[in-house]
Amino acid sequence: MELPISYDEALEEWERFEQYLVQARYAIRDPKTGTPVEEDFSKVMTRVSGQFASEDVAKALSHGRIITATPFLMNGGNPHTSRQGYYSCYPLGDVEDSTEAIFDMERDLVSIFQHAGGGGIDVSNLRSRGTIVDNGQGTASGPVSFAKGFSHLSARISQGGKRRGALMIQANWDIPDIMDFITFKGDNPGKYTGCNISVNVTDEKFWENEELLQTIAEYIWKSGDPGLLFTKKSLANTPVPAKYNPVFSNPCGEYLSTKDTACNLLTVSLSKCLEIDKDAYLVNVFEAARLAAIAGNEILDMGGFPNVKRIKDNTLKFRPIGIGFTGLHHAMNHFEISYADEHDAPLFAKSTQLALMLGSMQGSLDYGEISKKKGQELKPRKWNKTYVDKIETEAISFVKSAIADHKDWLKKIENVFVPLREMGGLYNSVTTSQAPTGSISQLLRVTCTGVEPYYSMIQTRKVKDIDESWKDFTLVPLEFYSYSAEKLDWIATQTAHEIDPYQQIRILEACQSFNHTAVSKTINMPASTTVADIRKFLDYARKSNLKGITMFRDSSMEGVLSDQTGKGVKTQEFSDMGERRGSTFKWRGPAPLYVTANRGEQGHVREIFLNTTKSGSTLHGLAEALGRVISVALQHDYRLVGKIARTLEDISSDGAWHNGNLGRSYSIPAALAKVLDKCSEDEVENEPEPYVEPSTYSSCPTCGRMSMRRSGGCNQCMSCGYSSC
Repeated sequence: MELPISYDEALEEWERFEQYLVQARYAIRDPKTGTPVEEDFSKVMTRVSGQFASEDVAKALSHGRIITATPFLMNGGNPHTSRQGYYSCYPLGDVEDSTEAIFDMERDLVSIFQHAGGGGIDVSNLRSRGTIVDNGQGTASGPVSFAKGFSHLSARISQGGKRRGALMIQANWDIPDIMDFITFKGDNPGKYTGCNISVNVTDEKFWENEELLQTIAEYIWKSGDPGLLFTKKSLANTPVPAKYNPVFSNPCGEYLSTKDTACNLLTVSLSKCLEIDKDAYLVNVFEAARLAAIAGNEILDMGGFPNVKRIKDNTLKFRPIGIGFTGLHHAMNHFEISYADEHDAPLFAKSTQLALMLGSMQGSLDYGEISKKKGQELKPRKWNKTYVDKIETEAISFVKSAIADHKDWLKKIENVFVPLREMGGLYNSVTTSQAPTGSISQLLRVTCTGVEPYYSMIQTRKVKDIDESWKDFTLVPLEFYSYSAEKLDWIATQTAHEIDPYQQIRILEACQSFNHTAVSKTINMPASTTVADIRKFLDYARKSNLKGITMFRDSSMEGVLSDQTGKGVKTQEFSDMGERRGSTFKWRGPAPLYVTANRGEQGHVREIFLNTTKSGSTLHGLAEALGRVISVALQHDYRLVGKIARTLEDISSDGAWHNGNLGRSYSIPAALAKVLDKCSEDEVENEPEPYVEPSTYSSCPTCGRMSMRRSGGCNQCMSCGYSSC
């Protein structure tokens, strides 16, 4: 495989993209003009690292070994904001069954969204639709009606003025309205994008309800929702004692812990921990996680809470921190381990997670000593003894069997668990969590975010900048430039849709073993996945130690499994093809390319012809076929032109084509996308509503493209990288 641009060009693209991300989301802005005053990531990290007392923490942040969550990057050390929210998400627990409680919850969510956070709520206790109320004078509208309202609220409110709200809505599997809950998003594609929904599996009887399981499988196939949360596993596999209800989730599903607490996340960059041998790598992961835990505790002491008193009180009472990592696939590549290897990949993931867990626990202990020296003695938070016994036993067994230099690691286990048992807990109720890292990873120039494999070998981005101009980026993982062509071909077989879903679950399960909360990763499935396949994946997840699962089938589309298939919009077929006029665009590249776009009588693009001048070649045949198929679509409905362009523009290849007016494109389909955009600029007056495909992909608020999809529990744009979390 050949990379499309040189290393210097790739580095320049990353720097441009970093500048865009910083100025669009993270930079402090001039209070009078709103103009970003921090030009690049180094300026942001200089500001952020300066907030920490520990020099080692400040250095680790400056060098990119660890990074805080987005809210602290936006607000930490910002002297101008009145919304100094420092935390990502907040599981708020049950919505009580009263009008007052429902609107109180809305008010609290608004405050959270404005302080750059997301919320998680559970609607199981709301009375079902049709229940008699007001002494028989009326009937209840049901939990789903309020879920819809909460979703709209999340979509409307901006997180600190820089991103949309994020919301998880949970419900128990056995509520009377469960079928309505499961289907309301999938039956209304693009309408309720302000929330993710998950079903609480509270009882093994859930698995006996075949009708319910089939419906869940169908709607996962159709729309990616709902996810499942295994609440019994959550209660049994966490340091938090059961009475504090660690079954409520934040929007991304990785923080299943005490309600009304802040999700205080930090991330270790595995790419900055790499060494020649694995033992040295694991030591670096341990040390980075230790420093991240100290940083998380310092953030808790800084405050930065929304204006909801119980959240501040509970967070400081339990002091949760969630250390995760990013760049797992990159680290696997470094040690020549295939993400698809059923034995070595889970083993590597589990050893990385163990090093991170032990380091974060050691950091909790170290911060207790730091506090003593400052005269601010912390009290240990009680841990679940049964869980402590379990993870200590498993850690010892795993280290002896899987880590060569196991004596040092057995000592690390002893250094953590002996004081933990003496005190009955650590200074934090939890210390680990694996979040979807999104733009956080991209700031660290990591493209295999979190525990995910590479989504694609080369990522293209088209985004609308803060000045309303459009910018294009081609992001090539910088580590690829040190790999041979053979190694790149090897990695290409391990991208998201090439990895078997069962293998993705195995990787998650390996990470879950030594994770105090949960692991957020969407199981990516190809478009060819069937409902029966998804049903099998659910059973497989049931037998795993996962606390939840979310799946997304590529190209999920509403209507295929329902009676709504024939209820499409009225098409605009062949009504203006009596007369044609066209434009031809010449492209220079590996083969000369001519693209002709013909308009009908009313000025709409209706036909496309592609010619590579190499008659009889495979490339020529494929290009001609592409033009014919697109012509059929445009003659069926000319309003598809924008959707077709958005679908094609991200495709890359091993060559580049150039047009003097339209610029450079890295594939024939991408060149065609630019032609379609150019030819559709001069639309006629009284244009009808643009075509909206009934799809689970929704419009991105940053780049405007129909490329928002669920990823790791968040809504993430596959084009510009925008994340709702």
